[in-house]
Amino acid sequence: MKIDRGFDKDIYLNLGANSFVIMMPVRASGMQRLIGLVPIDLDGRKDVTFEDFRGGVEGLMELRVTEVNWFSTYRVHHRVADHFRVGRAFIAGDAGHLHSPAGGQGMNTGIADAINLGWKIADVVRGRANPVILNSYESERIPFARRLVATTDRAFGAMVTGGLYGDIFRNWVAPNFIGAAMQFEATRHAAFRALSQIAISYPESMLSIGEAGLRAGDRLPWVCDGERDNFELLTSLDWQVHVYGEPESGLGQTCQGLGVALHILPWSNTAQHAGVQRNATYLIRPDGYVALASHTKTPAKLQAYAARFFLTMAEPTDQPTRASGRATK
Repeated sequence: MKIDRGFDKDIYLNLGANSFVIMMPVRASGMQRLIGLVPIDLDGRKDVTFEDFRGGVEGLMELRVTEVNWFSTYRVHHRVADHFRVGRAFIAGDAGHLHSPAGGQGMNTGIADAINLGWKIADVVRGRANPVILNSYESERIPFARRLVATTDRAFGAMVTGGLYGDIFRNWVAPNFIGAAMQFEATRHAAFRALSQIAISYPESMLSIGEAGLRAGDRLPWVCDGERDNFELLTSLDWQVHVYGEPESGLGQTCQGLGVALHILPWSNTAQHAGVQRNATYLIRPDGYVALASHTKTPAKLQAYAARFFLTMAEPTDQPTRASGRATK
């Protein structure tokens, strides 16, 4: 929908004794999204329209809605499927987990499910990986779905519950404690990592082996020193090896034999700050997560990893690439 004061990039939240309204921007489309509770006197009606809510919403948010593109009501559910895979059938997104709108996590979670499953199915279908890697989809994604449902359920419940507890949360905790905490950069950084889901990791996954500064299962951190950007390399959407510094003897030949690209990036303070270990070797999955982390005897470990999952990672490569200026592929 559109509002009278034009596109607003900020997020607004209004909590009342029997009300909850949040307004957020919809990318850069010039539209806003409003989410709120159906008033008790309208609960159960199937013919409600936005006009039934207009007065209350505009009063709470101190604005006027000038255009409504879409309106719908729904009941909040909190559920997680028992399994994300049964035989050759897989589920992802809302089919696997439903939760409250608190935190705006639904779309991100569904997309992450699809990415996690998509590259694994693609490798298996193309004969580049043992079908056993498909077992890692449920084991990686279902624990996060359960944590997400539990946390959003608690957060949404606190916002809308009645009684003394609800009054304390809405009138004291939310405006004072949460507001004060968000004044600190560390708190904002932690909130961003949680809401953006870049803090998700899979250290217990069957596909995660080793630790060298970064743990296998961690998301590859962004490293950029002003000219070189390691995330540009991830656009290949394929297996690849990263070394920040100097590679071990024989690593280039091993990567060439396995058909996996080797990217040698310069060591920097930025890499150190990101948690990368100098001269360590990182095998990166197609989704940007670390599969293997090693700082010694890496060629043998890399060969063993590929043999374990019957990986043929890519077409044979020529020579390792060294980043010079901007990162190369």
